[in-house]
Amino acid sequence: MGRIFESLKTQIREVNRRYATPEITMTPFVKFCLVSLRVYLLVLVTLLIVKFVLVARQAL
Repeated sequence: MGRIFESLKTQIREVNRRYATPEITMTPFVKFCLVSLRVYLLVLVTLLIVKFVLVARQAL
């Protein structure tokens, strides 16, 4: 079992090393869009957590 996890860990590290630096260049607009999407995702996750907490409080 341990050998399987070691093999998977080695493969994952190899893939991470290979793609650590992007081979394409991104325009400032693309970078802005990616940051905007990341912020939007964080806002959605925050709202989901807040909604869950509020619903859980009402159930008590």
